[in-house]
Amino acid sequence: MFSENVDDLLSTLSHPPWTEPLNWGRYMTMYGEERIPFHVYVNPGATASSRQDPASSFSYFTKLPVELQDRVLTFCSASSLFQLMHVSAALRIEASKLFWANPNALFHVESHWILRGAYPGYACHDLGFLARAQNIEIEYQAGMDEEICPQEDGVTSETRPDLITHFWASFAKCFPNAKRVIINQNWATPLWRKDLEPVPQALRALLQFCSLDIRLGAFVLEEKGTHDSRSSTMSASLGRWQRSLYWLEAGHSWVRAESYRHPKPVLMPMKQFNGPIGEWERPKYTSLLVRLQVYGLWPLMVEALDRYHFDNGKSISFVCPLSECDAFFSKAGEWTVHAAVAHYEKWLTGDRFAILPDALRVLFEERERSLELGNKEICQEATVQLEKWTRAGEDERRGLQRAWLEQLENDPAWSTDKRPAESQLWKEFATVVEI
Repeated sequence: MFSENVDDLLSTLSHPPWTEPLNWGRYMTMYGEERIPFHVYVNPGATASSRQDPASSFSYFTKLPVELQDRVLTFCSASSLFQLMHVSAALRIEASKLFWANPNALFHVESHWILRGAYPGYACHDLGFLARAQNIEIEYQAGMDEEICPQEDGVTSETRPDLITHFWASFAKCFPNAKRVIINQNWATPLWRKDLEPVPQALRALLQFCSLDIRLGAFVLEEKGTHDSRSSTMSASLGRWQRSLYWLEAGHSWVRAESYRHPKPVLMPMKQFNGPIGEWERPKYTSLLVRLQVYGLWPLMVEALDRYHFDNGKSISFVCPLSECDAFFSKAGEWTVHAAVAHYEKWLTGDRFAILPDALRVLFEERERSLELGNKEICQEATVQLEKWTRAGEDERRGLQRAWLEQLENDPAWSTDKRPAESQLWKEFATVVEI
C-alpha cells in the first residue's frame, strides 16, 4: 500500500462512535478500498432480529393504504427490499424499483473486461444481474491509458474513438438499464500524462465520447489543492493525496462534487460455475474473496485496538504500539487515523498482530488461520481438477477435452469472442495441463 491509498484506507476504516460489533467479514483490496460481496450486501444480519413477531408486524403493514406502504418501503434497507422482492407478490414491483435505484449501491465491474467485449466467458458475474443494475462503478485499471491514448517515444498520439465506441457498446450490451456510471481511477496519473484538467486525458476522453444517456462521473486520485483548495473527505489536513468526484456536465465541463463520500462498491453475485470449465474456473474467484478478507484484517485490527481502549465507556490513553513511534492517543479515533496516515506501509507485515493485547491477538491469529485453511481447501479443489487430467488415460483425456470444447461452443455462460479451440479460456487450461 502507498501514500496515495491513505484516503481510501481512511474511508474503509471504522471510526467512532462505534455502533456495531467488529465486522469479521471485512473485505478490502490491497489498495485500501473496501468491497462488499453481494451475499453480504443483502444479508439482513443483526437487523433481522426483533422482539416483535415479524409475521404480526407484516400483517399490520399490509393493512396500510398503498401510498403509505410505498412510503414505508423507501426507508427499508437493501436486505429488506431484496427479501420482499422474493417473498411478497404484492410488494415485489415497488421493492424492486427501490432496490435497483438505490444511489448508495454501486455495483463493481472491471474496465478491462468491458474493453475485451464483456464476454460472459471472461467474467464471474451473473449476467442476468448485470442487465438489471442501474448504478455502476467501473474500476479503471492500469493499462487503460495506453489503450485509449497510446504513446510513441513519450508523445501521446491521437485518442482512439473506435476503441471508446467499442467500450461503451460492450457496456450497453451488459448494462441496458444503467442510469449512473462512476469510473474509479484509484492510482496517480504519471507525470508525463498530466495536464491542467481535473480528470486525466485518457479517462476524460473515455467519458466525453460516451453517447449513452446516463449520468457520468470520474472518481480520481489527485494532489490536494491541485484543482480545489478544499478536500473532499475526512482527511482534509492529512497527507498529500485525496479522492475527488467530478461529474461530466453539458459542454464537456467537469463539476467537482463537494463533501462527497464514495459508496462502498458491491461485488455482483457470481454466476453458476457449471461443467468442466466452471469446476476449473471457480477456485480463481473464491480464492479472490478469501484474499480480500485477509487484507481486511488490517483495518479490523486497527479498529479493535482503538475500541479496546475507548469503547463501551472506557478511556485508556496509550502510546503507539509500533516501534520507533511515540505518538500518544487520548481520544477515540486518534489511533485509527494515525495508523492509516503514519503506518499504512505495515499493513501486511507478518508480525502485524504483535501490537495487539494478548486476548485480541489470539482472536486475530485464529481468524487468519481460518482464512488460510479456507484458501488451502480452495487450492486443493484446483489440484483435484488438475490431477483429474494428469491421471487420466488417453481416451479419458480426449473425453475431457471434448467436454471442454463442447461447453465453450454451447454454454452461453462461457461464450467468448473466439472459436472454442482458440478461446483464451481453453488456451490457459491447455497450457497448465500441457496439452
